[in-house]
Amino acid sequence: MKSRFSTLTLAMSSLIASQVVAAPLSHDERDVSSLFSIDTQQKFQLYADSDHRDLIWYVPKEGMVAINGATTATPRPRFSIVSRLTTSGPFAGMEQAVLGGAFDTTGNRGALLKLEAEAKAKNLRISPAPASKATTSFLVSGVHFDSNGRANVRCAEEMHGPYPVYVCKAMSDNGEWINTTILNSFIAQSPTGNTSVSTYIPFQAVSMPDYTPEMRELMQSGSNWDAHIQANTKWELTTLARTQVARINIDWERTFEQASTFSAIHLNSCLEVELRTFFRRLADNADGTSGITIEYLQDDGSYKPTPPNRQKFEEMVKALEESIRNELFVELRDYGQSQLGPVNTEARATFTLRANYEKLIFKRKETRYLSYNPGSKIADATTNMTLQCLKGGFGQVVSWDMADAACRNIVGQ
Repeated sequence: MKSRFSTLTLAMSSLIASQVVAAPLSHDERDVSSLFSIDTQQKFQLYADSDHRDLIWYVPKEGMVAINGATTATPRPRFSIVSRLTTSGPFAGMEQAVLGGAFDTTGNRGALLKLEAEAKAKNLRISPAPASKATTSFLVSGVHFDSNGRANVRCAEEMHGPYPVYVCKAMSDNGEWINTTILNSFIAQSPTGNTSVSTYIPFQAVSMPDYTPEMRELMQSGSNWDAHIQANTKWELTTLARTQVARINIDWERTFEQASTFSAIHLNSCLEVELRTFFRRLADNADGTSGITIEYLQDDGSYKPTPPNRQKFEEMVKALEESIRNELFVELRDYGQSQLGPVNTEARATFTLRANYEKLIFKRKETRYLSYNPGSKIADATTNMTLQCLKGGFGQVVSWDMADAACRNIVGQ
């Protein structure tokens, strides 16, 4: 993999360096997807360039765990999973799985080589799209949705030591009630500043105790984890205006109270548009009871609570949602039957309250700074990372399942 990809990567790097002022165009401006095969369109989002008609920017729709030695007989995933017996906190005496590694947003190696070949046949060049921002989160999948696009979710308050925590369960495609909080904690080190959509994203996570046995079974069989959990990276491809800065003060206890009330009103299954309304109310704080207060950076370096104009307020609402949504809510999806192959990027999604033990118990109040950009953006640039073809772990070396033909195809063998 390294010998083949190193040449391709160097070419891509030099290409990005030479296109400093160029940027991907929205599909409304010029759509080049039809120049490529349906199979390639299923695996990549493709964009024309603002200055060069022979340049195609791509964003992989699929990502996976990074692989070392993809062209060898024994590829090694950059992934580890072990178990630990928790000695303190709300899960004292319980076994939790600790997993970590790195996602490769380039995704399917064979698909990328096919994209390159199709472009070359039409005298076109390809390059991974430049990104100014990336946000990675884990989400729960395999959730059933009704005809109105809502999931069937039930939430109840449970005591963990002296702390009350809302715990939610959703109806799965199989008719079973599943926990919507599979991971107790997760960290994904998304790149900051200008970067490429073809990169590695290190991550680490700790499971809820109930899911440790299930993760053992998945690692024994090498099965796809899509029916349980995925990771999703959203890219901001273009920024054409000055970046703005604001400071937010978060009272987590109050914010979670408001989120639980809002979620309950919407049957614990909030749609995307409803979530936007919730964050707009938080930011507006019209009655002074919000768990969030916002202060905007002024030209003189001071911070004031009044936004300069309505547009900047709306942009701040969006930045606020991007910053804390994954700490308040869990995304639920329905991908149907789990299988290797193209990811269904049109899958329905809804959101329910996240049982964030860490924020509620250990970090009651917090101040953080947000930057946001009111310029032109391409909002549909998304890479879904899956866990699949992984065997071993829990004291054994994690290997790639080369006995499975579909797994061999993913690494181009």
